[in-house]
Amino acid sequence: MHLGKSLSVGGLILFGTITSLFAKVVYELKGVGLDGKEKLFQKPWAMTTIMFMGMTFCLPVAYYKEWKEEKEKRGAGLAEPLLPAGRVAKGSARETALLAIPSFFDLVATVLMNVGLLSVTASVYQMMRGAEMLFAALFAVAFLHRTLNRFHYYGIACCAAGICMVGLSSVLGGEGSATHVVSTREMLMGMGLIVLSQAVQAAQLTFEDFFMADLAMEPLKIVGFEGVFGSAFMLLLLLPAAYWLPGPEGLGLHEDTFDTVAMIRSSPPLQAVLGIDMFALLAYNMSGMMVTDHLGAVFRTVLETMRTLFVWLLGLLLFYTPLGMGQLGESWTEWSYLQAAGFVVLVAGTVVYGRGDEEGSKAALSAAVTEALAGPAAGAEVAPLLSPAAPRGGALPIGAAGLGAPSEPIVVRGSFKSTMTMVSGSYSRSFTRGSLPRGSLGGPGALYAAPSRDSDSNA
Repeated sequence: MHLGKSLSVGGLILFGTITSLFAKVVYELKGVGLDGKEKLFQKPWAMTTIMFMGMTFCLPVAYYKEWKEEKEKRGAGLAEPLLPAGRVAKGSARETALLAIPSFFDLVATVLMNVGLLSVTASVYQMMRGAEMLFAALFAVAFLHRTLNRFHYYGIACCAAGICMVGLSSVLGGEGSATHVVSTREMLMGMGLIVLSQAVQAAQLTFEDFFMADLAMEPLKIVGFEGVFGSAFMLLLLLPAAYWLPGPEGLGLHEDTFDTVAMIRSSPPLQAVLGIDMFALLAYNMSGMMVTDHLGAVFRTVLETMRTLFVWLLGLLLFYTPLGMGQLGESWTEWSYLQAAGFVVLVAGTVVYGRGDEEGSKAALSAAVTEALAGPAAGAEVAPLLSPAAPRGGALPIGAAGLGAPSEPIVVRGSFKSTMTMVSGSYSRSFTRGSLPRGSLGGPGALYAAPSRDSDSNA
């Protein structure tokens, strides 16, 4: 289960690029439907279902990893630690049921992105997803009462400017697909749906950040169960509903599932792309988890930026070489320079915003240490550092009053799936006295909460 650093980094970039690029490529392929006519596979509802089915493959991997770890613990004679109050045991029914909530967020976001992708190129789609940072910051300020530092504001400004530049280049360039003409209205609608999906994604990640930390769940297990719930929602509810919705195929409303199956059966290229995409989803999530374990969430964010660049470069390669069969990829227009400039601004915004997170975590840790060294408040009963029975000259006991020893180390956590570009992480607990709530949603455990409180941080 432990991939090497180089292999995990290469896997993250390779499989992440495949998942993003193939999400658009599949819309440019053709198949024969129930009416006997060949047409483009513009099936966003089906693609959403396939994405969630791909995520379910993470579940057996997660359970295998959990079984292997428990077997190693039993072999070493280690006992399972007692759960603190309010914590839920791994594998409990409540733990599984609660996963339906982030699954719903992910489902809505994925549907919106897949419908929006019908009208924009893969590179624009990938870059527009940088809007997640804007909504994440907005939710933090509006609902969690956090304050942002100057680096956060600089990063947000760069991100907003970069998204506007990318969107403007797409509209002026007039290219939303390599196989058919996309109107300006359709392009604007597509970009709007992608930006809206990032608002939903930011809400999901905010919830997951607290949810995962509170339940101590593995990222792969989260992704796997979201895949199970999402697949069930799609197969039992949304696909039947889309079948009865009015309108023609290919606009994101009506979709004939029987026609979808007929098109897939008639087209070996479609079968190959969909099969590779499902495998790439599993490999991408596993690689992302390994990269974060080996190199940290900040490094993974940098790699995600490289993923966006590779999506664009491969799109150009498909368009200008026989690899694209004359119907795949995207062209370089006179406005692509504006898109490139927007991409650079987006990258700068991501880096600057990350600097703001680093400054915030340093300030929180400094405040926690200062409070610990200052000792208890006036009037509070102070326990002796050494009990009468304690040996003189020995080490001070952990948890002695006034020292504020940490109850557990700071650990960066994150969740990874096919529909996200930014990494959301949380420090599990700050170096403060007492037992603070875990996670990043409000309360004393939230970063940039009330200035008088110590807090965790998002990476």
